[in-house]
Amino acid sequence: MAEVLITLGIIGVVAAMTLPVLIAKYKFKVYETALKKQYSVLQNAINYSTEVNGYSNCYTYHISGDMSYQFVVSDCTALIENVVDLLKLQKIDDTFKQNYAKSSEINSNGGQAINWSCSYDKSLQIAESYISNDGTIFMFENNGKIMIDINGLKGPNKWGYDMFFMMLSKHNLSILLTDELCSIIEKGGRFPRTILRNLDTNSDTDRYW
Repeated sequence: MAEVLITLGIIGVVAAMTLPVLIAKYKFKVYETALKKQYSVLQNAINYSTEVNGYSNCYTYHISGDMSYQFVVSDCTALIENVVDLLKLQKIDDTFKQNYAKSSEINSNGGQAINWSCSYDKSLQIAESYISNDGTIFMFENNGKIMIDINGLKGPNKWGYDMFFMMLSKHNLSILLTDELCSIIEKGGRFPRTILRNLDTNSDTDRYW
C-alpha cells in the first residue's frame, strides 16, 4: 500500500508540473487556429472589396522598401463599410477596450513591437468596433489599421494572445493585411506573422513579409 501511495504521489507531482504547460500550449493552439480562420475570412472580404469594387486606395506600406501612404478617405470608408456588410458584423460600444494593456505598460513589462513609434493606444481608442456572429471583435481605424480579438469579449484580452494589430499593405497589385509596419505583443505573445507562417518563435520581426 505504501508503494502505491508513493507512486500516486509521484504521478501527482509530475501532473502538477506538466499540466500548466500543456494547458498553455492548448490555449495557444486554440488562439492560433482562430486567428488563421478570421484572417482568411477578413482577407477574402478585403480582396472582394478592393478587386471587385475597386476600393484599393487605403493602404499603409509598400513592399518596395520605401514607406508610402495612400489614404483616400472615401475608399477607406467604403472598404470598411463593404467588409462590415460582407461579414455581417454588428456595431458595438467601446467599453470593453479598457481591458487591453497600454503600449507603455506592455513595453515596460517585456513586450515587443514591430515599431514602437506606432500609435497603438490612439488606434485602439478611435477605431470603430464590430462583432461577428461567432463573437470575434473587429476594430477598424479609417486609415487601414485593423485589430482583431479572436476571443471577443472573453479573456484574456492580451496583445499577441487573442488580440492582434495589423494594417493594410500594398503588395504589387494586391492589398494584404499584414503586421509589417506596426504590431505589438505582450510578453510571451506572438506576432500575427509568427502564427500565420507557422513559426515557433518571433524571430522574424523586420518590416517586410
